[in-house]
Amino acid sequence: MRNSSRSLIKVLGALGLLPFLASTLTFHFDFYGHGFLAQSVFVAYSAIILSFLSGAIWGQVLEQPFQAKGKALLIGSNLVAISAWCGLLIQQPHMSLLLLLCGYISIFWLEVRWLKQIRPDQSFYPNLRFILTTLVCALHLLMLYPRF
Repeated sequence: MRNSSRSLIKVLGALGLLPFLASTLTFHFDFYGHGFLAQSVFVAYSAIILSFLSGAIWGQVLEQPFQAKGKALLIGSNLVAISAWCGLLIQQPHMSLLLLLCGYISIFWLEVRWLKQIRPDQSFYPNLRFILTTLVCALHLLMLYPRF
């Protein structure tokens, strides 16, 4: 992978945090009285990104020669994507946030535990995913915490 691709991936990953951060700040500081709307925006964006990460695993698995581990990855990523969808359907924001938080932990575990065995050549990506996942999980925990 070229350095320009790595730079773009890092920038896009960082920019992807902005909606999480903006909705968390809006929720806690209730900017313009939109605190609970910000919570809904956070849940919707979180479900979309979690589904995207699940789908990205498909692309990486399909690109490799067939392995039994690939089958487990595809099934696991589908389960995470379905849980993200369920997070949108649940009418209790705290339950949605908790389900989505578990989804991010699960998708990271799938990537680190299984995907790394299939594609060991990705030197910078697991570190980037660890940082991004840690920040996203922290923001989920802040959304679960009652407002100040």
